[in-house]
Amino acid sequence: MLLRKMGQNLCSPKPDLKKTFQFPEELHNEPSLDKDSMKPKEDDVLEKSLVPSSPLCSSSRSATTARSTNCNASSSLTKTSAVATSYTGLINLFLMMCAVMLMKLFLGLCAGVGVAIDWPTLASVIPTNFSQPLPLLIFPPVVMLLTFRVELLLSQNKVSWDNALPCHLASFAMVLALPVLGLRRQDHLDGLLSNLLICVSYITLAMKLVSYVQVNKKYRDEQIASNNNGEQVYPDNITLWSIAYFWVSPTLTYQPNFSYTLSIDLKVVLYRVLELCMMHVMMRSVLLATPSVIAGLLKAVEDEELLVVIERFLTLSLFTITVWMLGFYLLFVSFLQLTAELLQFNERKFFHAWWNASTMEEFWRWWNLPVHRWAVKHIYVPFVKSGWSKINAMLAVFLTSALLHEYFISCPFQIVGHFAFVTFLGQLPLCMISEVTTSKCGGRMGNFFVWGFLVFWNSVGVVVYYTDVVRATR
Repeated sequence: MLLRKMGQNLCSPKPDLKKTFQFPEELHNEPSLDKDSMKPKEDDVLEKSLVPSSPLCSSSRSATTARSTNCNASSSLTKTSAVATSYTGLINLFLMMCAVMLMKLFLGLCAGVGVAIDWPTLASVIPTNFSQPLPLLIFPPVVMLLTFRVELLLSQNKVSWDNALPCHLASFAMVLALPVLGLRRQDHLDGLLSNLLICVSYITLAMKLVSYVQVNKKYRDEQIASNNNGEQVYPDNITLWSIAYFWVSPTLTYQPNFSYTLSIDLKVVLYRVLELCMMHVMMRSVLLATPSVIAGLLKAVEDEELLVVIERFLTLSLFTITVWMLGFYLLFVSFLQLTAELLQFNERKFFHAWWNASTMEEFWRWWNLPVHRWAVKHIYVPFVKSGWSKINAMLAVFLTSALLHEYFISCPFQIVGHFAFVTFLGQLPLCMISEVTTSKCGGRMGNFFVWGFLVFWNSVGVVVYYTDVVRATR
């Protein structure tokens, strides 16, 4: 807290604690773009969150008072008159996993297959090797300083936008190219997780740089249009403190004035740190046991043992959804909340109740709010304002998401994959199918459809990438 105050005094004026975190006006002017900020209004069920809140939603440690929008939310599964709990989707997942477990045990008995899983020892669960090339570690602050310098020159009218744009594009390209060129294929879990962390950090860095440049350009254009009349935010926000705080803050969309909480709750910090350690150990344990399951599945395919293939695939599905749920909790509940608490960052809404989504479209809007907000603000809105149709703008969002997801998976493995890219390109027809399922069979069946995709199709992807990695190492 002392370092933050020193940085503010040296580099920028103190933030106005009376201002709340808001997204730019274009998000509110476009009716179809609010969907990430609120749930459908036809539902009246109080949504509970995985993030603990204070007994009274209006009483908060925040320095701001506009927190009432987070007090009332709705559930997608209550499109009938029946009132469902906010965890109905998780109950559906539990029922589905029970059915999968029973079917797996039944097929195992019929095929005479035992529990052929190599569970890791306690020593192997503890990470020991996270070495990475030094250039990959020092490049992020260098490119941030370069971007800041270019924006500072733009704010001082010492360089034109036509000359600054190539520099920004080169920076974006280098951020995405360096992990591809600098990482090496790893044959152990620690190295693979290290590659994954590097790729995630570089993707996040690229998205933040895009947001920083676009928002500052928007303020420059507004300043020119208004002839420097009205409230001046730009260029006072072009400070080292502003870009450094944005770099480490748990958001992908840049704002000149973030709102802060008044203090750091050490109990929350300790609780989140313990969560991170526990979730990490649990997830590593399942990940270390997964290769033996996939190997058994591929061997059964070669031997043409259909019952064993199905039994192994169901086992893999249980492992996949376990890792997926643990990874979600570790990132969105533990890590991002810990980061927000340490930085006294006021905005803490990183997801809605996506587990209750009855359509794929609802799932993609609810499960990752930082990415969804970034895509709406920096891809969808600019395309629509440029005269593109909403369908074409949505296609641009899905194409960008497809490329980034393929990069996120293929780059750590150092392979040229395609499964995630093709899957995302197929999301538009899949969204339409899930809409039909919900309208014909009801919200609960729609929720089962969403969970079925997450459980079984992700398991197919695990097998595809496993075989790609094995093929690449031969």
